[in-house]
Amino acid sequence: MNTPDHTDDTLDFGALPPEVDRLLQHGVVAHFSDPARAEANFIAAIAMMPEALPAHRCLVKHYNRTRQFESAHAATQAWLSEAVRQAQLSGDWRQWQAAPGYALAALKALSFIHLRRGETTEAGGIIQHLQRLDIDDAVGSSVVVALLAEIEAETEEA
Repeated sequence: MNTPDHTDDTLDFGALPPEVDRLLQHGVVAHFSDPARAEANFIAAIAMMPEALPAHRCLVKHYNRTRQFESAHAATQAWLSEAVRQAQLSGDWRQWQAAPGYALAALKALSFIHLRRGETTEAGGIIQHLQRLDIDDAVGSSVVVALLAEIEAETEEA
């Protein structure tokens, strides 16, 4: 693990500086008991190391779980931008012919946030492209596929 004080209860965020890892660990622990502190920890981790993709993921998941979908959308855009930069991909995901898992995970998150915001057309376009890029469902795009199908079925019933 990254720091000597890691226990079996911590998450492995990969190779991060100990101070960034510590902020993420504290944010995860605080998520349910002190959401404001969790958010502050995730934001501090990103400020300290903007290229730390796990920090972006934590912030997006936090905003989603606390139903702050506008903040989640902005955080997802930042995560996707950083993933695109690291992978040297086009800023337009529609042009991607292949992408590493971390970029696909950020794109999946964007589709999920669009769904949560009721933007099914935008989400559907992303999901279709994800399915072409992630044939083996390595990033779990099947989850957003199922959610989109559920939302569309509910819309048809209404």
